[in-house]
Order: sequence, then C-alpha cells, then structure tokens
Amino acid sequence: MTTHSVVQDEDQFCVYRSVESDGTRVLWELTSACNLKCDFCLVEIKGRHLPVDDALAIAGELVAAGVDKVLLSGGEPLLYPGVEAVMRRLAGAGVLVKLLTNGTIDHPGVFALIRDSDSIEVSLSLPTVDPVEADLIFKRPGTLAKITATIDALPKSRLNVICAVSTLNVDAVESVVDWVAASAVACLSLTDIFKDPNSPARFRDDCRDLRIDGAQRRQLFALVAAKRAQYRGRLAIRTTQFTVQPGERCMAGRTVFYIDPMGVVSPCTLTDNTIWREAVKDMGVGEAIAFYRSTLTDAPPSSCSAQLSAVPVIVRR
Repeated sequence: MTTHSVVQDEDQFCVYRSVESDGTRVLWELTSACNLKCDFCLVEIKGRHLPVDDALAIAGELVAAGVDKVLLSGGEPLLYPGVEAVMRRLAGAGVLVKLLTNGTIDHPGVFALIRDSDSIEVSLSLPTVDPVEADLIFKRPGTLAKITATIDALPKSRLNVICAVSTLNVDAVESVVDWVAASAVACLSLTDIFKDPNSPARFRDDCRDLRIDGAQRRQLFALVAAKRAQYRGRLAIRTTQFTVQPGERCMAGRTVFYIDPMGVVSPCTLTDNTIWREAVKDMGVGEAIAFYRSTLTDAPPSSCSAQLSAVPVIVRR
C-alpha cells in the first residue's frame, strides 16, 4: 500500500522532511536542465544526465531497496526525456512519487499519469500571483499563466504549492497564501532560500544572499499564524528552513538520500558531498545506501549543521 505525505500545518527546518522519518526517502535530481532562470536557484548546472535505460535501472534498484518515497527534481524534471517512464516504474511498484516541478512545462503524458495514479503527488513553484512580477523572478514571459494551467490540470488534493520566500517576493507572500486557499489546493509550503555548503548556486556564488532579514522573518511568521487560523481545515501551511524545532534530527544518509543526475548517491543535497561522491562512485544505489547506513552514525556535515546542533535533541522512548 502506497504511503502519502502528511498534510498539516507544521514548521520544520528540513526542506525534505527527513526528521525522524519512519521510511526511506530519496531526492533524485533527474537533470539539472531548466527552462527558467531564477536567481534563488541552488542547483548547480551539471551539463549531462543519465540515459533513460540507466535511469530505469536505478528506479528498479530503489524499488528493490524498499524506498518508500522518491522526490523527482531538477532543474526541471519534466525536461528529462524518460521522466514518464521513471514515474511509471516507481509508482507501479507502490512507491510514493513526488514530482517537484516549476509548473511551466505542459507534459500531457505525465499529467494523465498523475491523474490516474494515487501514488503520485506534485509540488510546484509559485513565488507570486502577479504576472509581471512572476516573469521578472522566473526571467521568462507568461510563466504565471502556465503555472495556473498546470494547477488546473492536476488533482488539487495531491498538490503542494511551494513559495520560496526571498527579498524578491516577500511582499507578495500574503497574496500567494490567499490565492492558493481560494484555488482549493491542499497544501502550501513557504521555504527559506538554501543551498549546500560548497557548490556554487546556479546563477550567483551564493543564492542565500537573497534571504529575508530578521524583522521580515518575524512579520512572515505573524502572517503564517494569522493565515493558519483563517484557513484552518481548508489549507495546510508549512514552513521549512526558517526555524529548527525542539527534537529535530537530521536523518541524511540514514533514511534520506540524494541521487545526482549521473546516478551517484549522496546523503543529501545539503551535505558536503565531495568525499561521499568519491567513496561511492562505483557503487550501485542499493550498495551506496547500505554503505551510508553502516558508515554514518550521526548527521554528516551540511549547511544545516549549525542550526540543528544549537537545538537540544529530545530522546523519544
């Protein structure tokens, strides 16, 4: 039986919701290619990806390894030529598939598969509901109309809208919340700008320079509290990468893993993966997962380490 994402109001530091997860989840970056040029993008351009047959083999390995949830990302995963086949392989085996898309690519085959399969959820980007502002952020014309068309084409009960909050759109967040609630989408995730500790961001050395300041964060959380009360029972509002909650533990390399466009497994996108890529470069997916579980007794160094280490761990009995 396929698991499904928990849809509820919550504040959690890990953007991949790895904290104390019971199952195994994998973020798989199918390709770094993308049709947009967002300044806040953390994905380093890698220039190549796996042949479809190799990707399907990895999908089979994930099934064999008992992975519960696979998040398919990019770049823009709908630009990967084998995305539909990979989704069919995973969902057909009962794996919960979450497609992380910018929402501007019309893919009739994938959209039909999503509508037909209860094993597939979708997260898509919506930083603003102003069409002019959207085109400035995405650096492409007509983006908002494409995103709203994608939302209308998919089951809203399995949609999660992601709003990356930055200095580019902080004043637009309230209108995004209201728009998502009025659209009957199940969940909205407000996320801080983040990246791994060593790789450059896509279009700037460090996209975290677009983070909002402390006063803006306090205003944001006051807004979140008000909107949760206003839309309780209609819209779940999550926040990620802003605040660490008591008891949060990073599970990178234990129950959470990352696969890059060339099929190499690392503990997470936000860990320092230089040494890990070298250690597992000749391993298959299942072998690499087993290696990390036997090697990592604690969370590996990451861009989250300082924040997580500052919060006391609550031991669950």
